[in-house]
Amino acid sequence: MSKVLIATTEVLNSQFVADSTSKDAVIAINDGYMTRGWYNLVISIRDLGLYQKGIKPHKNWKITDIKNYFGIKGNKTKLYDQLLQLREEYKQLSGADEVVG
Repeated sequence: MSKVLIATTEVLNSQFVADSTSKDAVIAINDGYMTRGWYNLVISIRDLGLYQKGIKPHKNWKITDIKNYFGIKGNKTKLYDQLLQLREEYKQLSGADEVVG
């Protein structure tokens, strides 16, 4: 079994956790609300999926920004897998059957 990423020191000290737990980081999306951390996680999964296929998501996009924001390391494939794992761990911690996004 792989280690729980959300409990590692690097992730706990990351901006992702700060944006996921702060009441000031709640944003309105369509007809609902979500934390800035969850929004960035969903968008980063999308962007890394594109990057794995050879498409740079936008002109100023850098893979190091994802590494720094989430506190994770690795190549594009490993980062993508870690983000998917973070998404599943986040869902489990939230206690929701389905998280919007």
